Amino acid sequence: MTLKKKTIRNVCLFLAIFTGLLITATFTDLQVSRILTKNVLQPGNYYTNHFYGAMMETVGTCPEYLVGALMAQIIFWYALRVQKKGALQTALCCVSLAGAVTLYAMWYNEVMNYILRRFDLPEGRPAFIWGVIVFLALLTLLLGALATRNFSDESLQKLIRFAAVSCVAMVIAILIVQGLKIPFGRMRFRAMNVIGDDSGYTRWYIIGGQPDKAWMRATFGTSDAFKSFPSGHTRDAAATFYLASMAEVLGLGKKKKAALWCFAVLFTGAVALSRIMVGAHFFSDVLVGGTVGFLCCVLSKEFFVDGAIHVKALRT
Repeated sequence: MTLKKKTIRNVCLFLAIFTGLLITATFTDLQVSRILTKNVLQPGNYYTNHFYGAMMETVGTCPEYLVGALMAQIIFWYALRVQKKGALQTALCCVSLAGAVTLYAMWYNEVMNYILRRFDLPEGRPAFIWGVIVFLALLTLLLGALATRNFSDESLQKLIRFAAVSCVAMVIAILIVQGLKIPFGRMRFRAMNVIGDDSGYTRWYIIGGQPDKAWMRATFGTSDAFKSFPSGHTRDAAATFYLASMAEVLGLGKKKKAALWCFAVLFTGAVALSRIMVGAHFFSDVLVGGTVGFLCCVLSKEFFVDGAIHVKALRT
């Protein structure tokens, strides 16, 4: 099969699956949430301590932070070993290391926030907790450095463009998802659970805007009750697709590439399921959030790493 035919087949398959799932979600969002939150989200509660839901809520943000830090450390080793000595090399080394440790610290801080919130612990934290976060971030930076230093100079040269483009693509995915949440202002299922009815339910394509923050805090105890669409956690989880794409850049074997793609799909799906279970998002929310993350990965690699090879094949 020619590259053109493969590209047409893959694009058509993606569009068919996404469109079918989105149409299904449009008409079943509320019903799916009612089924999956049963025995997980107690009546009147905004949060749940359900093990799977709480665990995946914390783990779900992990890929975006860790993959971003991995890319930063690849840039560091490239700058240190391949880049010519000078001001640019020094700047790249400093910026990439600072970026990596910041991402690790941000993830550990987020984990701590979830622990405090889920177990009703005091929000004010002792000063030593910040020390623990910094220590863990530096330790993870060291472990990551030991892992990425094994890349050969040839591999680093293959990966440097991919690493830089991936960092930008993940930021773009964040901006797209976060930029849609505020204007769409979709009410979360768990917010409906607090007030005891679904009168505030809207379909994903309805633009409603954000209610008064003071009212949301008084009613739900938080100001994020109307940020259901799209799902940020599922977008975070979709960062695992960068690992599968990295395997392609390195030219790894078919089995390894297939295993990484399967892992990315399964992990993203597991996080998406958990977000519906805890009432944080609807089916359409996780579908769109995960798709945004996936497309930012695939399209950035296509246009800025592979030289738009598939697009060019369609024109021949």
